[in-house]
Amino acid sequence: MPGSWRTITVGTVISWAMKLILIALLPYEVYIGEYLFSVATLIAIGVSLVPSIVERNYRIHLPFELDLLITLALFLHTFMGEWLMFYEKVWLWDKILHLYGTGVISLLAFMLVYSLHYTHKLRLTIPFIGFFTVIFAVAMGAMWEILEFWVDNVFAKQMQKGLADTMWDMIYDAVAGVITATMGMLYVRYSTPEKRKRLAVTLGELFVKDGDKNPP
Repeated sequence: MPGSWRTITVGTVISWAMKLILIALLPYEVYIGEYLFSVATLIAIGVSLVPSIVERNYRIHLPFELDLLITLALFLHTFMGEWLMFYEKVWLWDKILHLYGTGVISLLAFMLVYSLHYTHKLRLTIPFIGFFTVIFAVAMGAMWEILEFWVDNVFAKQMQKGLADTMWDMIYDAVAGVITATMGMLYVRYSTPEKRKRLAVTLGELFVKDGDKNPP
């Protein structure tokens, strides 16, 4: 439909604009000697390209503008948070990014496990998929805090602001996981079969065998 086509095109343009800004930022970071930040930006660029690579290699279109959601999370953290110092300038920027970033990661986790369920690779209940999503969100949040602790100690940075800051970050991660899991379960419970297929079929094509495409 024209409306859907226009929305997807705008999302793609915005996503690639953010990618190009990160790419353009990289040489200047190296020039001024921000080597650690350069590595972080390079990793962010690589991760932001993963959805496009998946779409190109598997010839599938990922649902829900995942490319835009992932790129936006990386852009808000790397360019606006670190480079423009929004983490220091904007109150609660760190917490907002924990909610949004962990929410995107949780959405990916929910969709991946539901796709395995949808394509009969795993037989799980929807509440268990929701529970897994929350646990996964908390686990990813914990790994991020470990990374921050390592960077602070090895490179003498101050990514962590103390125990209270770390615990609040993990609480926000858990909240993001609960919100995403709840929304995912409600979507599966009350959506039509066509919409459930849209949620799972594209990622499911990575696992499903020919002739095994019937929903559970």
